[in-house]
Amino acid sequence: MKSIIRNNFISLFTIISLNSLAQEIKFNDTSKLIKPTLFADLGETCTTPDAMALDKKGNLYLSVLNPTSFDKNGAKILTFDKNDKPAIWFDKLPLHPISKRVHPMGIDFGPDGNLYVMDNQCFTNQLNASRIIRVNIRNGKPIGTDVLVEGLNFAEAIRWKNNRAYITDALTDATGRKSAIYSFELSEMNKAKIVLTSENKTNYLISEFTLKPEVTKKSIGIDGIAFDKKGDLYAGNFGDGVITKFEFNNNGTVKSKKVIFDSDKLKCCDGFFYDKKRNSIFIANYDDNSVYQFNLTTNTITLIWKNDNNNGSDGQLDNPCETIIYKGNLIVVNYDTFLGDKNTEIDNFHTISKFKL
Repeated sequence: MKSIIRNNFISLFTIISLNSLAQEIKFNDTSKLIKPTLFADLGETCTTPDAMALDKKGNLYLSVLNPTSFDKNGAKILTFDKNDKPAIWFDKLPLHPISKRVHPMGIDFGPDGNLYVMDNQCFTNQLNASRIIRVNIRNGKPIGTDVLVEGLNFAEAIRWKNNRAYITDALTDATGRKSAIYSFELSEMNKAKIVLTSENKTNYLISEFTLKPEVTKKSIGIDGIAFDKKGDLYAGNFGDGVITKFEFNNNGTVKSKKVIFDSDKLKCCDGFFYDKKRNSIFIANYDDNSVYQFNLTTNTITLIWKNDNNNGSDGQLDNPCETIIYKGNLIVVNYDTFLGDKNTEIDNFHTISKFKL
């Protein structure tokens, strides 16, 4: 009985502590909004754009996974010319040997200058078949690929810190409520392909997450991640909007894990991007057609823009999924592939929005 009382007390203390941490962050949705303009119309062959990345020269890249139009349009990585016009950079990503498809989502440049791609095979109805693919680059041009990791399920975001890749798997169990962050050392990926199994996944596990019990609709879990200038990792949950912060020891192990924001005011977090100049994380809210700035200096989450259902042709948001700062502006990708809370129709415009901050 004493142990039960003690455990209940500890659980209550934990909840109170987490709630007090969440309350430290101010939420401002009444500030002056910044109306977006159209950055790019991607055309009919890019029906599902997703993630963005910048190389060392500041060039912008975009993954296009096309889950509903793959047979017609394939998948590809785009880049943008000096006039910000999109062009195909690479469309030869390796097809999965079973599905004969590839669906690139999260992308990021590694410390070796190569592009690392999250291939989400859940769109082919395969479980635990998603992969991490490397596009090898020489003089700015793709010269080939390597499949580095197999056995992920709902492969989402990837971010690098030093020589280690951190990735999100937004669905990790049959209940559809659990998700995880894993980490892989570059040197280990270079030795041989890593094949994840139920037995060895814990060797790479950083943290597991569970959707809040009040979330009853079908959803996914942990999605966007970003490192700040101190090396702390911030992770946003797609299904409930909870934001978690991680601090690390020098050897890469987790020093602390804290829920820092948990509020009905932000029920969905998709893509995260950290901007060092503003010491801020820019958050795409896919469900709500909105985008936010999380200022880490002032500990404030501020609404930048929100709109109702829109086809995105004038630059307004249409299922925003990813954010990035490019040439000083906030660039937001519109996913617009599946019906949702505000996305009441699937249209023929495939766009990226721009905000002048």
